[in-house]
Amino acid sequence: MENIIIVDPFSTGVNFLEDIRKRGYHPVGLWSKRSDHIYELMKGVRSPIENRYRGIATFMTEDSDYNVTLNKVKELKPLFILPGADLGIELAAMLAEDLGLPGNPVERIPVLTNKFLMHQALTDNGVRGIRGKIVHNWEETIGFYREQGFTGCVLKPYRGASSVDVRICDSEEELKAAFDEVFAEGNYMGGEEGMLLQERITGTEYIVNSVSYQGKHKLTAIWKHSKKKVEGGGMVYNYTETLSRPEAGCSALIKYAFDVLNTLGVQNGNVHSEFMIDEDGPVLIEINCRPMGSDMPSNFLDRIWGHHETDIALDAYLHPEAFLAHINDPFRPLAKGLKKHLITDKDMDVISAPVLAMIMHQKSFCHARLGKSVSDHLARTVDLDTSAGVLYLVNEDEGQLYRDRDFLERIENRYFYMLFSGKKADVADMPSSMDTVEDILKNEHPVGSIILLSNEINEMPGVTTVTFDNIRESQGGFQYGILDIVYSESEDYELISNMFFALADKIRRGGTIIVPERTYWHMPCGKESVEILSEAAGLLIEAPNADTKNVIKAYKD
Repeated sequence: MENIIIVDPFSTGVNFLEDIRKRGYHPVGLWSKRSDHIYELMKGVRSPIENRYRGIATFMTEDSDYNVTLNKVKELKPLFILPGADLGIELAAMLAEDLGLPGNPVERIPVLTNKFLMHQALTDNGVRGIRGKIVHNWEETIGFYREQGFTGCVLKPYRGASSVDVRICDSEEELKAAFDEVFAEGNYMGGEEGMLLQERITGTEYIVNSVSYQGKHKLTAIWKHSKKKVEGGGMVYNYTETLSRPEAGCSALIKYAFDVLNTLGVQNGNVHSEFMIDEDGPVLIEINCRPMGSDMPSNFLDRIWGHHETDIALDAYLHPEAFLAHINDPFRPLAKGLKKHLITDKDMDVISAPVLAMIMHQKSFCHARLGKSVSDHLARTVDLDTSAGVLYLVNEDEGQLYRDRDFLERIENRYFYMLFSGKKADVADMPSSMDTVEDILKNEHPVGSIILLSNEINEMPGVTTVTFDNIRESQGGFQYGILDIVYSESEDYELISNMFFALADKIRRGGTIIVPERTYWHMPCGKESVEILSEAAGLLIEAPNADTKNVIKAYKD
């Protein structure tokens, strides 16, 4: 079986491995080792990929001697060598060039990876770029800031990814604080000491993704960012949405994006480009000669665009005539897509993640990636790497997708413990007197079929009683449901959330769920927890009347 090599199949680049297999070729993952430090940092990402594709792909690691790596790769007689992530761009280009395979010219790699050099190349060729300088100390930094007359600036690594160590500064004081912080961290992707200081461009940020072959470029996706500035000057992703159709200014953006590709000398493969549109039009932030990141599932992208970009890149390499014949086909997205990045403004210990139960019941849900956030500790969000997770939404109905997004943002901003629970109720806070299930039946007078989900009551006359273990086996179609979860030291809020949804599934249209105080008092957000779960399940919260006891009622429309 013929081999196709992917250098660093991380993030969305991992889709290459399955795409290659589906086409009847053998995928080979080559891990770059530009430095021992970076290689060790990425160990936690490599291992799950190797386990997932065990028996499907072969994996190897770059040798410290480039010629040894070249000879090992040559023995595999690869059809092509493509980068899957930022770290692999240089090695993929070197190997492809030395083996006479299509790729991007090695001589162009500096301007394709160094964010200072790429902007210098643009301005040298009459294409709009951003003023900047690589600075090595505070004197250089403040000197360039004042010399250029900046009123706002960006300090960031000249090689980097995931918005790590990117700082937005609106004053000299903020710049000094950012300088002291990011210079202490260093540039995690390697290179000479120093950071890039740039003029700050304000406007709307877009992504233009493309695939190239022999200098011909095909548009594959357009996205728009929404970001938030957090304490310390960092910019974090809030959500990123697709454009179902180009909006005002996007025609100039796309033409400019193609000019950037030509000016910088892009010849082959995926390019993920980020731009800002301000009053002067579009300007490049950076390009990355690899697939767009954020671990995009291929089925998520296929539903939006009718394709995913690793597959399009393989089309270009394996079937260039067909790729070039369709390079100017109309841009016709099939659905609206959105990535919601979960943001937390503080460090917290995590004991449960109810977010999974809630997001899976949204009509636009496609996929969720929580990653580090389901460990014992959740760090404050300061960049893409410290996002509490990413939720992938897609829907042919844009209105529904936006409703789902707005619901999730509201929970994130006001009821974060319903996404990630970091505390348990204290039994000392238990109300002294609460209605029993018998009291509720007497007060609410439910007439018809009733299902009771309880962790305490095993049997009750006139009521179908179920437990956590057997509710899913029960028949549905009940008129009333009661959720009776008495506090316990070992309770799991994710499990309680799932039980609420399981109970909602058993209620027929027109039916009602009743949740007493003895269930909701110990939930992460108290009474509001039940109301949030009701919204997530598509139920309508019933407004209380003057005689309503301490219960929450939700109606299944």
